[in-house]
Amino acid sequence: MLATIIVLLAAAIPGQPIQQSPSAESAQKLPIAPAQSVSSRGTATDITVPFEYFKRHIYIRVSVDGTPGLLFMLDSGANKNILNLRTARQLGMHPEKIARESNVGFAAGRISVGGVKTVRARIDSTDIADDMTVMDLTPFERRFGHATDGMLGSPFLKRFTARVDFQKKLLTLFPADRYAYHGSGESVRISGRSSSIVIPVILSGSEYDSHPAQMEVDTGSNATLSVYRHCVHRLHLEQSILQARLGLGYGVNGDFSNTQGAIDSLGIGRVETYNLPVDYFEPAEPIHPKCEVAGSMGNGVLQSFKAVIFDVPHDRIIFEMNTQPVQLGAMQNENLGR
Repeated sequence: MLATIIVLLAAAIPGQPIQQSPSAESAQKLPIAPAQSVSSRGTATDITVPFEYFKRHIYIRVSVDGTPGLLFMLDSGANKNILNLRTARQLGMHPEKIARESNVGFAAGRISVGGVKTVRARIDSTDIADDMTVMDLTPFERRFGHATDGMLGSPFLKRFTARVDFQKKLLTLFPADRYAYHGSGESVRISGRSSSIVIPVILSGSEYDSHPAQMEVDTGSNATLSVYRHCVHRLHLEQSILQARLGLGYGVNGDFSNTQGAIDSLGIGRVETYNLPVDYFEPAEPIHPKCEVAGSMGNGVLQSFKAVIFDVPHDRIIFEMNTQPVQLGAMQNENLGR
């Protein structure tokens, strides 16, 4: 699967403020830190650039083969870096063979894929990609009303340590081989059992019933939580789905139906939040049939942190807390909505 779900919520259900949830013996040792810091040991090659946050999608300006100012969406759920077919043609590339693929996203639609092209992609003066898969993103652009020249997927995040500062709308790239973290954010190990960026979480359907799960961290999704319907029973979320309402999601290969509800709580390491929205859906193609990965958490979760550090080269993600409680899943700017 080249690209993952891009879910558009019909309505956001505000969750309870996110907070630390320490164990009894360590309750006095885990304050919410008012300041965090990152360091790459004084290297002069760190770069920081602004990003645009539009309908809970992160857009970064990238140059490709010397053409500056192209808009790429950061999509940690995509296992390829993607170049829009329209943009490829504007850059003088002419894919010889364009095939219609049906196993790209979660909907049943087909999408045009034009193979892999060698490129020189840069952010500022830093090389970020050597090749990209050409894919027709025109329907996606029209659906969300924003130019999308491509998507930066997990290969991009495996190349650097990337800090996404949701508070200041800044992306900082650190050379992974010289990176060290000196803050007090919550560090969570990335699971080595999946090709996606997956971390362990705790999902609770009720106050008294919690279950461990593996969830993909997906900056390409503007949802809060998305759970595969076939995992509902294993996670004991039946009551939540019974009270859910019908909705509609959208991926790179079209619309698909989902069911929108809420669950009691989500735990990420020692951080926990309550009463947050969830989308239940069944992908057109079987994905994780044994629920090795139960679904994904999108920018509705990630934006509730001050910053999220994708330290993928060191198999971890670091979540930096806001100094003030944030409504999980709440709309963060006027651009979000249908």
